[in-house]
Amino acid sequence: MHFLLRVALLHFGILAIQSEHTAFTINKVVLKAEPNEIWNGNNLTLTCEAEISKVPGTDPLQPSFVFYKDDVQIFNTTSLNDEAHYIISPARFSHWGEYSCAVYVNRKNRKSEELPVRIRGVSAPQISVSKKEVKEGEKVTVRCEASEEKAPIIFKIFKVNRNDKQEKTRPAHNTNYVDVDFLVEEGDKNLFFECTAEVSSTFAKETSEASERLLVTVSEPFSTPSIQVYPSTNITEGDRLTVYCTVLASSIFKESDIEILIQKDKTILTNQKHDTSASYSKDLAVVADEGNYTCKAESGLASKTSSVYIHVTELFPRPALQVGEEISEGDALSFSCSVSGFKAENLTFYLEKINSTMTTRMKTGGKYKKTGLEQDRGLYVCKVTIRNITKKSEPRMVTVYAPVSTPVLSPATKMQEVVMGQTLILMCKSERGTPPITYTLFRGTEQLYNITRKTKGESAEFKLNVSTLSHLSGYRCKGNNKNKLSSPFSTALNFTVIAQIQKVILETIPSSGEVENGRDLTLMCRIIDGSWPVTFTFYRKDKSDHVHQEIINKSTSIWHQRTFDKEQEGSYYCTASNRASRIHSNILDIKVILASWKKAVIAVFVVLMAVGVAAAVTWWYLQKKRKAKQITVEMSGPVTVTNSHNEKPLPGQNNETESHCHAGENTYA
Repeated sequence: MHFLLRVALLHFGILAIQSEHTAFTINKVVLKAEPNEIWNGNNLTLTCEAEISKVPGTDPLQPSFVFYKDDVQIFNTTSLNDEAHYIISPARFSHWGEYSCAVYVNRKNRKSEELPVRIRGVSAPQISVSKKEVKEGEKVTVRCEASEEKAPIIFKIFKVNRNDKQEKTRPAHNTNYVDVDFLVEEGDKNLFFECTAEVSSTFAKETSEASERLLVTVSEPFSTPSIQVYPSTNITEGDRLTVYCTVLASSIFKESDIEILIQKDKTILTNQKHDTSASYSKDLAVVADEGNYTCKAESGLASKTSSVYIHVTELFPRPALQVGEEISEGDALSFSCSVSGFKAENLTFYLEKINSTMTTRMKTGGKYKKTGLEQDRGLYVCKVTIRNITKKSEPRMVTVYAPVSTPVLSPATKMQEVVMGQTLILMCKSERGTPPITYTLFRGTEQLYNITRKTKGESAEFKLNVSTLSHLSGYRCKGNNKNKLSSPFSTALNFTVIAQIQKVILETIPSSGEVENGRDLTLMCRIIDGSWPVTFTFYRKDKSDHVHQEIINKSTSIWHQRTFDKEQEGSYYCTASNRASRIHSNILDIKVILASWKKAVIAVFVVLMAVGVAAAVTWWYLQKKRKAKQITVEMSGPVTVTNSHNEKPLPGQNNETESHCHAGENTYA
């Protein structure tokens, strides 16, 4: 065996070596499909043909064939011939796509053009059910499977009951089947189930034929309820009403599992468990009992119903109550009750106050009268009984208005002072009176505002903007409700105005802001507008504490600081405040300068110094001038002196002596 394998490998190796040296070329490659039109389930043969040219007499080549679907390799083979086959059996919709093939010989290859392959139809799916015999209320699981197809698949499962066809659609993304539950409902007898499969691709979609139909037999656990009404479905008010409901259970079903309910519209009247019957009775039927009555039998998911409509004829209509709904306290409060079609004298009427123990028998003819009091306010009904049927009228609201007492008008702050420009809040309240009460605010005879209060004891709050002095006096209020008496005015209310300080100015004496050292400083802080008293406070800017403060009934405050010195020099300001505002003044810089006498001493000293300096300069100047003259004489040079004999002086004599002598002589001559 191993020997044969080695021989085969050697043979193919020799062929491969020979083909490498064989001259050839691949002219073209063609892919064909057989048959041309492919139906789902048939066989499909793909043939890849290669046209190869080579030198005559050379050894045959052994080309490799590779098949592709949508550019993905699906099959490969080698052949001594110039063609190869790929068989798909059976062909399904999932084989739909673009096919091609390629031929490889040594280092040469060529690929065919793409061949579209279209598969018509989808194989019919298989259907199965979890059980073929079921009872009403149970579930049947249906499986639909397309075993020959690939996901994704869309399944449609049908439940067929006579002429009714119920459909459920389910997609299968990763499997080729789905399981679907169907509930067996009331009235289902012999059920049939079938399904279809829809397969799609990028290019198209195909839907299969329906699967075979499977029969599922349904057994009835109990019958449809039987409903009976006594005395009949048409009764009159006052009659006794009985509704009776029964079912028949099958021999294979346990009665203990059944529950029977009787309901009117959506209201359950009675229910009975573990039995096949139930009943509902009412001794005195009324018009409100008219409606649709349903008998319902349930067990698990099984449910069956039957219904009947019961008509109730009215014995007599509801009584009607007439009353004055809004009256003033002290007026007559009159009630009247009647029934249409009946003489009031033949009936007995009662008057009731709702949410109260008050029940009063009305006089003959359905009348009742009393003096109205505030506590009579409330909802009233009248009632009458005929043949044991009692009916009440529609409720009527009665309000008895007590008069509004004299209101009290007061400021919200409890202070009768008003800051000009601010909001004034006034409260008006009456201790007595039935709400709603409308409070009205007046200023003099001018009506300003109306406010209604619906709760007893609640104040009316009025907000006013005080902008002028005329807004400070004559405020009054009054309250009114629906009582016929008019409420008196409150006591008039007047206010004291507090004007805000508009501006604060700080001035100094002297006005220059310079003070001689040791002299007194006077600062004046005055206001422009503003009510008294005013608190004036003086500050030095670099100090946190004030230097002076006073409260006065004036517009100007004066502060004297005696013996003002250099240490007190700095920037000063003041503030002015009253009950309405606090204002900051301008800032003044106060400087300390020398006293006048010190200036005079310094001036005299300066003058003396100037005179001394001038004298010294003058003396120095004269001395300098004298010395300059002497120097001029000396620098005139020596002179030759002769006597009367024209002789030169003797040795030891000098010109100076000579000069002195001559000078003396001249002096005395």
